[in-house]
Amino acid sequence: MIKNVVFDVGNVLVDFRWREMMEELGIPEDIQDKFEKSVFGSELWHSYDHGTISDEEIYEKLKERNKENAEAFEHVWEHRAELVRPYDYAVPWIKTLKREGLGVYIISNYPKNLFAMHEEQGSFPFLKYVDGKIVSGVVKMIKPEAEIYEELLKQYHLKASECVFIDDREENVEGAKAVGMQGIVLTSFEQANAALRELLA
Repeated sequence: MIKNVVFDVGNVLVDFRWREMMEELGIPEDIQDKFEKSVFGSELWHSYDHGTISDEEIYEKLKERNKENAEAFEHVWEHRAELVRPYDYAVPWIKTLKREGLGVYIISNYPKNLFAMHEEQGSFPFLKYVDGKIVSGVVKMIKPEAEIYEELLKQYHLKASECVFIDDREENVEGAKAVGMQGIVLTSFEQANAALRELLA
């Protein structure tokens, strides 16, 4: 029996809108394509999520890597507070689950200080309704490794068999399943909610 719903954050509860943000900043498309690989999709950003590299280090390393587009990179970095925007469905979805008596938790791959920045500016209005959260940059564990899911279970005294995990990345859902949770790969709110309703029925 499912008693707890565990959500990812990026591209599940908020739009990780790095491409849209760069368009708004007037960054040329060819540079956007470079930044997709050299910044947001890079192994450095993965380390930033993991909490194994500081804000100062990530900035200096990314700046060096993108020195041929230094001005554009600086412009993007200065506006990193605008990287995410909550989906309209996020708060109503979680409030509905809470009204039904379910526990709601978060496991997110997210840099510690960037998470704090986005929380402070109001990008995570759903946080006030959740029962707990595990942020990779804080605990220095990262999906899809088993230890981050186990940290949630341990910290909040949950049973894996009573949890379902919702993420937009299949490998992260498989990681949750490996520790005994059920899982849903989100492709849209409608699809994921329908799949969740089936599990809860």
